[in-house]
Amino acid sequence: MINANIYEEMKKALEKEIHQHNFAGQNVSIRCKALSAVEAIGKPEHDDYPIIKGKEVMVEAVFNGARGQAFTDAFENTDYRVEDLLNLDLDSNSKRASFISGLNAIFRYLNLCDKTVHCKDAEPKQCSEKLFEKIESGKKVLLVGHQPRFLEVLASKCNVRAVDLDKDNIGKEFFGVVIEPPEMTSEALAWCDLIFATGSTVVNGTITNFLNKDKPVLFYGVTISAPATILNLNTYCQCGH
Repeated sequence: MINANIYEEMKKALEKEIHQHNFAGQNVSIRCKALSAVEAIGKPEHDDYPIIKGKEVMVEAVFNGARGQAFTDAFENTDYRVEDLLNLDLDSNSKRASFISGLNAIFRYLNLCDKTVHCKDAEPKQCSEKLFEKIESGKKVLLVGHQPRFLEVLASKCNVRAVDLDKDNIGKEFFGVVIEPPEMTSEALAWCDLIFATGSTVVNGTITNFLNKDKPVLFYGVTISAPATILNLNTYCQCGH
């Protein structure tokens, strides 16, 4: 069973590593900055990804050369010492984005997780083409977060429902699937065989909606890398770096 306050659990795991490796007090900063769409995802074949449409940004933290990223709709460009992350009030998407990207960078530096940097160019499509190595065709899948390549592939062989926070997507049909509002999440959870959720739920604070639901859950993307290691979550990220 996962601790109800997963952010405190992540802070405790980070604090353990900071003390164990003597990072506290060092003159080392975590620089959190928002990347441009090209920096984050390159130039993929399709232009319907949220980051290209300006709906999200990728925040990147760098710790001793190791990079950690997190998708978010709100961000801050700032520097933190590693121990400062432990005292952050994680009461906003921007603060959670800084914390998660920093956590990913530190855990990547320590080789405690991998795939903390987003794939680029043709790789997002290649990642989607490998989905059925992880997800069984014919399943009822709830896609959390409108990731167009994943929706396109899943809709070809599965019964899919999709919920999204972006009001511009809600009510629109993509690949035969109408995007539903977050208010439909509970009903969709009861309906599905599998939850396939964006890792950015750990930044927007909705991740706990999909944990301990007696349904298998698979989180996708680089944002969830270190949190998944700490919380023992199943992940999908075939082409991350």
